[in-house]
Amino acid sequence: MLYSPVMKRLLVLLTTVLLLVACGGDGEETAVTPLPPTPTTVATEEASLPPSQQDFIVIATDAPLPPFTKFDQFGDLDGFVSRLMENIAVETNLDYEFVVTPAEGVLENLANTPGRDFDAAMSRLVIPDEPTPGIAYTQPYLEVGQVLVVLADEDRLNSYRDVQPGMAVGVVQNSEAEQVARTLVGVNEADLRNGYSNSVEALQALVDESLTAVITDSYVADYFSQTYSDQLKVVGGNGREAWISQKAYGIAVSASNTKLVDRLNEAITAVKTAGNIDRLTVAWLLPSDTLTPGEPRVVASPNEMVIGVVGNPSDMDPAARFSNLTSWELKINTMSGLYGFTADNTLEPLLASSPPIISENKLEYTISLRRGLSFPDGSEFTAEDVKWSIDRARSLGNFWVNGYLKDSNDDGFADEDAVQVIDQFTVKFVLQEPDATFYSLLATPPYFPISNECYSEVQDDLSSCGGLGPYTIVSWTPGEQMRLRANPEWPGRPTPAFENILIRFQNDTAVMRRSLEEFQSIDIAWTGLPYSDFTALQTTDSNSDGLPDYKGWTGPAAFKSYIVFNEEQEPWDSAKVRQAFALSVDRNALASGVFSGSRLPLYSPIPDTVPGHLPVLPQRNLPLARSLLLEEGYSQTVPLEIELWYVDDGRYSPVEAAYAAALQSQLEETGVFQVTLTGAPFEQFIGQVGECNLPVYLLGWPSPGRPVDYPDPSAWTDIFVTSATFCPNYESATMTAFIQAADEETDPAVRLAIYGDIQQLWAQDFPTLDLLQEPRIAISVNSVNNVQIDAMGLMHYEVLTKGGG
Repeated sequence: MLYSPVMKRLLVLLTTVLLLVACGGDGEETAVTPLPPTPTTVATEEASLPPSQQDFIVIATDAPLPPFTKFDQFGDLDGFVSRLMENIAVETNLDYEFVVTPAEGVLENLANTPGRDFDAAMSRLVIPDEPTPGIAYTQPYLEVGQVLVVLADEDRLNSYRDVQPGMAVGVVQNSEAEQVARTLVGVNEADLRNGYSNSVEALQALVDESLTAVITDSYVADYFSQTYSDQLKVVGGNGREAWISQKAYGIAVSASNTKLVDRLNEAITAVKTAGNIDRLTVAWLLPSDTLTPGEPRVVASPNEMVIGVVGNPSDMDPAARFSNLTSWELKINTMSGLYGFTADNTLEPLLASSPPIISENKLEYTISLRRGLSFPDGSEFTAEDVKWSIDRARSLGNFWVNGYLKDSNDDGFADEDAVQVIDQFTVKFVLQEPDATFYSLLATPPYFPISNECYSEVQDDLSSCGGLGPYTIVSWTPGEQMRLRANPEWPGRPTPAFENILIRFQNDTAVMRRSLEEFQSIDIAWTGLPYSDFTALQTTDSNSDGLPDYKGWTGPAAFKSYIVFNEEQEPWDSAKVRQAFALSVDRNALASGVFSGSRLPLYSPIPDTVPGHLPVLPQRNLPLARSLLLEEGYSQTVPLEIELWYVDDGRYSPVEAAYAAALQSQLEETGVFQVTLTGAPFEQFIGQVGECNLPVYLLGWPSPGRPVDYPDPSAWTDIFVTSATFCPNYESATMTAFIQAADEETDPAVRLAIYGDIQQLWAQDFPTLDLLQEPRIAISVNSVNNVQIDAMGLMHYEVLTKGGG
């Protein structure tokens, strides 16, 4: 039986009362010898036993001395010492009680009258070089050195003896570190920063570059330098050779009680071996403050490809309804669909063994699966996994599943039999209506098979299970990094060229640039890279050898900006007015003047690099624009007054107001358009759009930070003419027929031809007017090769190489 918390609380209370009674009238505490605890019957019997048979001991301790000893909210003794003794007692089958008493006189009492009041003393006791006569100490349960911590890229200090005047050294106020800084390291007062209340505060100042070094306890330094090895290091390494000074903590026992010393020593060894002292050290002795480590400061390993992105993945669950761009990219690199787009945008079988067999009515897709594949958790990949995964996404309300698969009762959820297991390696999908885009959808995360032995039925945004992708997830620390390793089970080609990938999630663009430029702790600066950094770094030549230090990489457009006309309102019900608007716009001037080249002109609803793109929209022609407006009754003497709305909260760009002003200026160059600009935050703006209250407005697609829904030309067109979401109020039987034909056509070449017809009609009717497109950009160190970005704007890690890798 271990000590009773109630008994411990009573003993603490008894001693406190005695101390209060013993206080003099001048308010100074008087040292007193505490009375021994009132023994229980068991304790009385055991107290009369010789030490070798002693199974119950009384331990003197001083409290509060946080974090070694403290009182919890109920008045119970707690802290590192209390928790350590619990572990020791278990190992040695020993019952005990703590008695809280001032430290003065305890060791003398223990030496002179062993076993009368106390059997041992345990607090913040440092084992002295010369023990007190009559006192023996156990082996140290904790040994602590004072060490010097610096930034990971600090190369001036190889020993504490290298600290020079002018180097600011931080310490916790009134600590052992402060004494060591003055007496052993020789830090002068001008350089000593001793205003920190705990070691994390000092280390944060070091990370923030306010200090050159910090002197602190070795267990603190080891923990933070190992946790944040890319930011911090201990001068001299993480061993005793780095210690500037040292002290050891132990339990004091009467020198005559050798049996108890031996018993405690054996227990301390067992507790150390089990790793419990290390765990208690982290739990109780480390400050609870959070360290913000900042950017990595060491050069990326040649054996690891390190990619920096600004922000974090929204989730790692393929069934999630709303995922950001980083999330989708990580999913396509750690999971796979039955079909997949290669880095060069070719759709091919991946987890499927062949293209789907499509029924005559084009509603059923029967797919044979590859055999002999296993998920990262070791479970076999079968048709049951495909059905379970899609059924899970269905039940979680994923639109890309429920909006396409058979829904007999129109309840918004696909039917249970919309996905059917034909046999162990054959699965059938049943659609609500013919839609050729379904083939492309099978290459997107909502349709990725996952293991039901790893994922749960509910959405799990923080899952590290992954799927059958080119890489497996080794570890993921949200907000910091994700480590990936090449997956030998992945059936795709080519096999991953680089074994290890590390994704760093960085706080802002300045941190990412510094990581690349100053520390080269990342190999590639990717999502979130500002265009200004992209252009500036491509001309950087730090060693003046005539060669740039970095490579720029440009991928397909993953975003477009466009104008929506509300055709229920005048004058936008006139195709000639819409055409005149289009003829007034100078896209090149917008791209270069407003966006400095980060966006490019777009002359189609479909971006340039998407299969099927045709540049059908007109170039600027002001005379023709004036002529069309004149046909509608507008002229310089009878101007056409319009109100152009735009989003002014930075959602689409930080220069959206300038973008709208440039459009205003271009339209007014006709001498006919007179434009009033109205900006609004997106929430207010989209509410007006939903009510169809706005006449003409500037928007962007897809939503910022989101991928386009699926890799197909229809993802850039259909929603704008088939949905009431944006209130274009555009009606065209011809356009409807074209889109229906494209949905039903399964021959890729014929589908692209239909989308050519759709674009030609777009250039006649102008249901919307596309203006600019924004390619995805990345920049890397020169040793990186084969950066490939697909049509959805996602980087494929399996083709990346570095140096000779």
